[in-house]
Amino acid sequence: MYSTKCPHCHQLINLKTEEVREAVKQTEAARQKHYEMHCPKCRKPIKIQLQQLKRKLPIEPAPETSTSEESSTS
Repeated sequence: MYSTKCPHCHQLINLKTEEVREAVKQTEAARQKHYEMHCPKCRKPIKIQLQQLKRKLPIEPAPETSTSEESSTS
C-alpha cells in the first residue's frame, strides 16, 4: 500500500498494492519517470516518482529452478 497527500488540498490518498503494480506497469510502458494521477477531491494532477512506487511493492520470491531435482532422479 502506498500513501501520499495531495500537495494542493492535502487530501490523503491511499493506493492498494494492485493499483501500485498497475501504475508501475503503465509508467514503465510509457518510459516515464513519474506516474501522474488526479486527486479525487480537487482533481489537480499529482506526480509520484516511479522509484517511490517501486519501493512500496512487495518483494517477489525468485522462481525455483528444478534442475537439481531432475539430476538427482536420473
